[in-house]
Amino acid sequence: MAKMRPRGKWANKELNDVKCLVEHNFSTSKIGKIFGATKNAVIGALYRDKISNGYVPPEDSKYTGPKNL
Repeated sequence: MAKMRPRGKWANKELNDVKCLVEHNFSTSKIGKIFGATKNAVIGALYRDKISNGYVPPEDSKYTGPKNL
């Protein structure tokens, strides 16, 4: 089993490597095994990067409804 990476922020180089692997059609579970992370950690890192670069989910998305906090 691969060594798990420490929790927390992904380094810029790691994130760039993940993006490159996604462009080459690697699955998120395979990328996670390469980096010692879960597939959900990879998906979360990619999503947080997308949000930090200005992505705004569409208003009509079923996932952007009002939050009942």
